[in-house]
Amino acid sequence: MEDKKPPIGEISLLLAEAQSEKLLARVRFIFASICAFLSLYLFAINGIDFGICAIQIGLLIFICLYNGMFLFESQRRPISRFITFLSSFFDVTIITVFMWTFYSAGLSPKWIHFAFFPAYFIVIGFTALHNQESLSFFTGLLSVLAYCLFCIVALPLSNYGLKEWILYYMPGLIMLLIASLISGLISRNNQRSIEKIAASEGRFSNVGTTLPLILFKVDKKGKILWAKALSEEKFGRTIDNMVGKHIQNFFEDTVKISLDGLPLQGTFKVKDISNGMKYVDLIIRADKEKNNTFEGNMVDVTDRELAISQREEMEQRLFQYKKMESLGTLASGMAHDFNNILQTVTDITDRVKGETKEIKTRQEMNLIAETLTDARFLISELLALGRKKPLNYNQLNIAKFLREVVPHFTDQIGDLYDVALNIHEDHLWIQADPDYLKRIFQNLFGNARDAMPEGGIISIECFLAENEGGDKTVVIRFSDTGVGIPPAIAEKIFDPFYTTKKKGKGTGLGLALVRRIVSLHKGVVFVEKSDSQGTTFRIEIPESSETSIDVDTKAVLVNRVSTTVLILDDDPKMCNILEFFLTELSYKTLQASLVEEGLRVLKENLDECRVLIMDWKLGEKNPHEVITRFRELKPDLIIIVVSGYQPLHKSIKKMNIFRWLTKPYDKNRLDLEIQKALYLASRQK
Repeated sequence: MEDKKPPIGEISLLLAEAQSEKLLARVRFIFASICAFLSLYLFAINGIDFGICAIQIGLLIFICLYNGMFLFESQRRPISRFITFLSSFFDVTIITVFMWTFYSAGLSPKWIHFAFFPAYFIVIGFTALHNQESLSFFTGLLSVLAYCLFCIVALPLSNYGLKEWILYYMPGLIMLLIASLISGLISRNNQRSIEKIAASEGRFSNVGTTLPLILFKVDKKGKILWAKALSEEKFGRTIDNMVGKHIQNFFEDTVKISLDGLPLQGTFKVKDISNGMKYVDLIIRADKEKNNTFEGNMVDVTDRELAISQREEMEQRLFQYKKMESLGTLASGMAHDFNNILQTVTDITDRVKGETKEIKTRQEMNLIAETLTDARFLISELLALGRKKPLNYNQLNIAKFLREVVPHFTDQIGDLYDVALNIHEDHLWIQADPDYLKRIFQNLFGNARDAMPEGGIISIECFLAENEGGDKTVVIRFSDTGVGIPPAIAEKIFDPFYTTKKKGKGTGLGLALVRRIVSLHKGVVFVEKSDSQGTTFRIEIPESSETSIDVDTKAVLVNRVSTTVLILDDDPKMCNILEFFLTELSYKTLQASLVEEGLRVLKENLDECRVLIMDWKLGEKNPHEVITRFRELKPDLIIIVVSGYQPLHKSIKKMNIFRWLTKPYDKNRLDLEIQKALYLASRQK
């Protein structure tokens, strides 16, 4: 982890502390040298014995040791408050011990007093350089205590008169206290002055570092003669890197700087020291003082230009959104009537297919059915892009689903392509709409085919993974060996109407629909890898462990139940076709085109009728009120909605609708849902 740099003001205070301690260390060395000379001189003339001299020399060596630390380390690391207090304590203690050694050697206490007493003032005075008033007071009080102790022991009151004792030593005590007070006041004033200077330095430094401006001069050939940067870090160029070089070297290759026709002004792209791109506002004008010299400045406006670019991108996205919203609104308005038409054609096609025995006719009906499926998906694409939740969610074993649909799409793309399917587990459950999942793979297979016009390999892999939060997701990897997707457009390919195909070859809705459908399954899709070897799409959808519906389906298929079904639709054609298929499936049917008629029919067949199949829009009637009225007659009535509109999940939950099927739907699916509802109802009794 990088060390956090202290603020400018704190740096100034630390530098002041270091310089003060360095100066005080020199004074200590001078004091130690004088004392050493004095000790050796007294020892030489037999003024003190060897033991006293050794103690004094030891103290002086100790002074040199801790002063050497301050002298050589003070500029490289900060001095803590504890160290400064400790050094003052050592200073006062060593002075006092020195006085005591001379007293022990038999020297006159008065001579010792006058010789060493000023040393206390020097120690107290130099604490002012530390800019800590508490240090001055501490040193002063410590000096007073040490001086009093020396006076009481070495100069007892019994040897002198009270008047003489007070005359010689009380002024010294008072002077030490006054010196500590004055030193403390000086420390406080110094600290405030340094803080003000440091604050000014900090403000000036901040101004310098926040102005990404370069001033420069060039000659008539464009060679930079002089430059001054207020913020080299932000601009990404050092002065030494600029002077002597042509100004054109710093601009993008497509930008041509000409000194003809000055003044020159505009916004340009420039290259920083690492060849990254920045935007600058450039101004160059003739130097009024010197001929053939031009002066100018460059201001970093990268943030401004990026903001403008982002705004333009957001405006483009908003335009796309409004376009899709308009298409969604148009599709939504058409959906009901269009799906009713599709449903009618689908039902008639299924009826003809069921009645005919001619192989050619059945093949033609299959072709019509496939075309109707494409028509259904066409309107579904627009609805999926314009709505939030247009899907009919069901429990789906994606492993089984892939084994069914992949061979189908493999046959469609032709023999030039090898398709490999790798499924790691047999049971991978998700909440999904299988019809929309088919659309995902239809688009992916189509894109892979277009990326490999000469043929290639398509690989599909499906497995269970665990994300960082511990939740399990079903992952599908779809890979091809095509030309790949350029990194610059890897994200744009999911935008509506964005296509790299030739005009008339693509709508640009395919991958936009893929992302939309995946997001409606609470999943994500993205380009995991893309290079010259091909592209890999990764789809992640949350796992669902509930498999009860699959179990119930098996039970339903074994135990079919016959019942009476009431069909309520304001379109008689829909009623007739639906009645035909339900009758073939051994259901007894009742019809009604109006709500009041339906209520009357239900009342007449209250015991036999257990299921109501209704359109969602019945003239101007409120569907919630219609369902409420039917439930008042029969509270346990099973209601299935078949509509050209997409499911309204709040209404499904509020009105306890068993299932909502969007037209066109498969009649076998309707039969299965009826049987499921009857099966679940029987289990609840």
